[in-house]
Amino acid sequence: MNGYWFLFRRFSRALWFLPALFCVTALIVVALAYLSAGFFPDGLEESAIPITVSADALRNILGIVASSMLTVAVFALSTLVNLLTSAAQTGSPRAVPLFSGNRAARTTISVFIGAFLFSIIGIIGLSSGIYTLGGRLILFIATLLVVFAVVWALIRWVREISVVGRVVEMTSRLEDATRQALNRLGRDGLYGCSEGEGSPVGHEVRAGGVGFVQHFDPHALQDLAEDRGLVIHVRVRPGDYVDHAAVIAVVVGEGDEAVLKAIRGDFIIGEERTFDSDPGFGFLVLADVARRALSPGVNDPSTANHVLTVQTRLLADWALKERGKERTDPPYPRIRFVSVGPEHLLDEAFRPISYEAATAAPDVQQALLRGLASLASIAPDVFATPAAALAEDFMARAGSEGSHEPDIVALRKLAAGLIEGTERQAQSSNPAAKRTQ
Repeated sequence: MNGYWFLFRRFSRALWFLPALFCVTALIVVALAYLSAGFFPDGLEESAIPITVSADALRNILGIVASSMLTVAVFALSTLVNLLTSAAQTGSPRAVPLFSGNRAARTTISVFIGAFLFSIIGIIGLSSGIYTLGGRLILFIATLLVVFAVVWALIRWVREISVVGRVVEMTSRLEDATRQALNRLGRDGLYGCSEGEGSPVGHEVRAGGVGFVQHFDPHALQDLAEDRGLVIHVRVRPGDYVDHAAVIAVVVGEGDEAVLKAIRGDFIIGEERTFDSDPGFGFLVLADVARRALSPGVNDPSTANHVLTVQTRLLADWALKERGKERTDPPYPRIRFVSVGPEHLLDEAFRPISYEAATAAPDVQQALLRGLASLASIAPDVFATPAAALAEDFMARAGSEGSHEPDIVALRKLAAGLIEGTERQAQSSNPAAKRTQ
């Protein structure tokens, strides 16, 4: 994803962006109605057109729209704020941007505000007498379209407020955002770059600031590397914390200060992690939802079980993606990147939940081990080893903090089955080791 496109996506998700765009559109429509007088012949008679609307009648219609839309817009905004507050309390505050930046909510509020401004400007124009008979006809047609848009927006808003704030809706949007980030990451975990290993020697590019790597632009880096005959080793991943001295890239080849500055500009470092290019952040926020559900004040183990199912589905789909397809040359061969491994994603998805699950209800503990076992059986070459290691760590924690021995015994059986399956998989994939036993 291009760096400018990444910034535009973030900019366009702001709650004020679409309302401002609709307001500008409303002003343009009203201005076109005034300028359209030149398209009608001079001395146009009312009998020559099928519909005639007096200035007073049109002013009354626009007055009704203006007064009602102002009330509806204020009500919609206050309702959205209350729903976002509820979503932050029941789920995770980090997931709130997925609701406030949702296109349906922004479009609906934008229609209300745009309709209000359209009506106000139209009333001002009618009161000043700037519209001819043809202009009033155009303004009337535009008013009908605005009314239809308002009715559509109201129906859409009813649907939106019926789902915002529900935990299932939050996890669904988090799943979609994480899946999109996994698609950008790619099955090989390289973002389309080449595999980079070792410690390259070259010109170091430092972050020059404190924050989290939100995005890097491999396309722009590839173009720069081709033009200058360079090989650029990216040393950080989206989601990594960096400071002024952190090395974000190493340039192998002849690179002057202008080139190093251009490379630094292709990295976006911000105050917090984002969902766009950082699938680990999506897994982490999903884990936050589960951990909040397991807190004593909420005590909602079913939500934690649901989140574990979502995490398992995301990782399994990612592991099975493009399986069996022939590998092709990466689109950015001059950009070397340290692969985001499955153990890293599994750790961000399951380990935070394991802290609270160690003392949670037995069904949550079993759901966590069941998810690890599913991943180990679905994609043993990818997840068997890290899943078994995480299961051992979880059992050590649960065994030390658990109090009911039968529950611990049942968990040990589940974990033992997962670990034994991993060992069998390792033996089957290593015939030499199998013969020595």
